[in-house]
Amino acid sequence: MGIKTIVSGTLLGLSITSMAQAASVSLTPQTNSIAVGDNISIDLMVDFSSEPTLGGGIDVFYDSSRLDFVSFTFDSSFESLIDPFMSCPSAGICDPISSAGSIENIAFGNFGGIGGTFLVGTFTFDALSSGQALFSTQANTTLGGPFVSSTTFEPMSVTYNGTSIAITEVPLPAAGWMFLTALTGICVSKRKK
Repeated sequence: MGIKTIVSGTLLGLSITSMAQAASVSLTPQTNSIAVGDNISIDLMVDFSSEPTLGGGIDVFYDSSRLDFVSFTFDSSFESLIDPFMSCPSAGICDPISSAGSIENIAFGNFGGIGGTFLVGTFTFDALSSGQALFSTQANTTLGGPFVSSTTFEPMSVTYNGTSIAITEVPLPAAGWMFLTALTGICVSKRKK
């Protein structure tokens, strides 16, 4: 019975370790709160520490009633690691397909494999209206396709993490409040006369 417990505990430990080392794609805001009319930057991060990838693609989804997509730019350090012929957008090969609420076909790869944790690039959005704006990501199903292992050449198990950001109304500066208070006082005193 002691051996069975050790074996079960070892198997459980291996499954927890393998889950913790899964590849991941994450969206990380550079700030957690912005005002309507401001720009927001969202970093695209990847972790292929446990197993290098040949490459793949992602799609990003966002709340188009609160945000307007402006651009995506690869990080210069990451761009030096990838093959421009396996990447989108890069070297004029292709552009992301953007429509209200989605940016599809952000892809990258390298025949030598990409292993480690990296800032891939940054999305920029304009804030249109107040509220909580949600972002999600998933494997691309068209040109980029799912991420493929550089060791097994099989599709990889990847965890996709989204994020959210609070968008607030533009606050009226203190000087504006004082001006409105004074203007109201003048209007009230004129009515009394």
